[in-house]
Amino acid sequence: MPFVATPQSMRFASALPLQSGRSLGDYALSYETYGTLNAAKSNAVLICHALNASHHVAGVYAGQDKSEGWWDNMIGPGKPLDTNRFFVIGVNNLGSCFGSTGPMHTDPATGRVYGADFPVMTVEDWVNAQARLLDALGIETLAAVMGGSLGGMQALSWTLQHPTRVRYAVVVASAPNLTAENIAFNEVARRAIVTDPDFHAGHFYQHGVVPKRGLRIARMIGHITYLSDDVMNEKFGRQLRDAIAPLVPSGGPSALDAPSAPYRFSTQEVEFQIESYLRYQGDKFAEYFDANTYLLITRALDYFDPARAFGGNLSLALARAQAKFLLVSFTTDWRFSPKRSREIVKALLDNRRDISYAEIDAPHGHDAFLLDDPRYMGIVRSYFDSIWQDAQSRGADQGGSRGCAMSDIATQQAIANLVPTGSRVLDLGCGDGAMLQHLADTRGCSGYGIEIDDTNVLACVRRGVNVIQLNLDEGLSMFDDASFDVVLQIDTLQHLRNAEVMLRETVRVGRIGVVAFPNFAHWPNRLSVLRGRMPVTKRLPYQWYDTPNIRVGTHADFRVLAERNGLTIQDSFGLQAGQVVRVAPNLMAGTSVFKLSR
Repeated sequence: MPFVATPQSMRFASALPLQSGRSLGDYALSYETYGTLNAAKSNAVLICHALNASHHVAGVYAGQDKSEGWWDNMIGPGKPLDTNRFFVIGVNNLGSCFGSTGPMHTDPATGRVYGADFPVMTVEDWVNAQARLLDALGIETLAAVMGGSLGGMQALSWTLQHPTRVRYAVVVASAPNLTAENIAFNEVARRAIVTDPDFHAGHFYQHGVVPKRGLRIARMIGHITYLSDDVMNEKFGRQLRDAIAPLVPSGGPSALDAPSAPYRFSTQEVEFQIESYLRYQGDKFAEYFDANTYLLITRALDYFDPARAFGGNLSLALARAQAKFLLVSFTTDWRFSPKRSREIVKALLDNRRDISYAEIDAPHGHDAFLLDDPRYMGIVRSYFDSIWQDAQSRGADQGGSRGCAMSDIATQQAIANLVPTGSRVLDLGCGDGAMLQHLADTRGCSGYGIEIDDTNVLACVRRGVNVIQLNLDEGLSMFDDASFDVVLQIDTLQHLRNAEVMLRETVRVGRIGVVAFPNFAHWPNRLSVLRGRMPVTKRLPYQWYDTPNIRVGTHADFRVLAERNGLTIQDSFGLQAGQVVRVAPNLMAGTSVFKLSR
């Protein structure tokens, strides 16, 4: 049963300096809180909202059963962001139309409604206003800041403007700035509003009208960008709004020539279901949203660009961030595509920040960040679990897997011995993160795992291991030369289509590469082949028709491959039952291990 939310408001008498050079004095911020702030005031999580959302993030209002907050599926008792653990704060941004001071309010300096005279706001201005609210609440440091879309931009900006006040940042379906295409969508929406005859240069309040036509069109444009093409086709396709009885006028085409579901043959009436849906969304939006607010918020979106002050270099811009990050993107989100999230990931990697990144294969487009995809919710839940537990769960069984022979302690230790103490490590195909955790616990290493499997990504997040969800067949262009001390390929090479390329990439990105894979020349495998059957062993447990191993190689084969690519073999040995095999490893070991460099 939803909990009851209570709106609150706080007024600030001192003026807020703005990025534009202006200031906003005597303003109010509307906000809501959920959960209990602990005695140390260390469990606060700030939620930043997107374009048309508000401070009403979760719960319902008393007596209004259908008034759920816009992220109620994410936040609440027992939910991914659990209010039994965290004190969650939702703040309505300045310039909005949901309670905080905005264009609809009276300017105390003139006694008239602000209207178009309300100062232009930026993401940075909103963050500074939020920081003032936290000061008033006595909260010095946030356990986390979280937001999706425009809210994600605010979360990112928090880590740059107030880097010592944020321990974790969760940035969902967002971007480091808007593309030209996104700015163009915003401009078309704004022009629809300002050219509405009822807009009156933004001072429509005193005329007693609302530019609803412009708002409707703006919302229709925006809504198209929030959905994926697949979802639109699945939900609406080319279905007509109404089924019309076939009517063939006298002298008209025969029944065979008439369409099976006749059109109205009108350029003005609603014909298709998608048209009806967009008009409904536009009509609804125009009843509650403020036109000046729409202009302000879309312009704040346009202006957000932390790299601008650094010559466009995002890595330099994010160097100030000290928080640990979780980024989430969605494959069908073309408004803020995974490519844009990867730009942030790359910049954080360049600065050696703790970062996990999940790329969720969901069909819903940009709106996916508001929906109940189980993989998405699982990642966020696990990340907040790790924040709450603060590494207390390390060492427990986290689920997921790496490979049948790579998870035992003796094997892990034999490979770990090749990694110098304190190394910065990149683990390609990291599985459930067990090796990275082992290296961190026993050798003081740090680094990241690369993994494609959803279950394993979730397991890594549960462990508190940095993981980036990428397809290794796409290469390692995200990583600079020699940016890691050691790059691991443990039980990964045999799964790759671009095995030779990734071998070269391993020693490009790392000063040292460590590669381990099943040795097909192990004597039990040879015996199986002599009997006319493909081997099925503890090390190779799959039948030939369902194996994930698309490559089969031997210890001797790999040595030839390494030499052909000009790689230096610093060490090589076999592993069998957790024991190092240096005598005849090609024959006597089920696993081959190589330590390489350029």
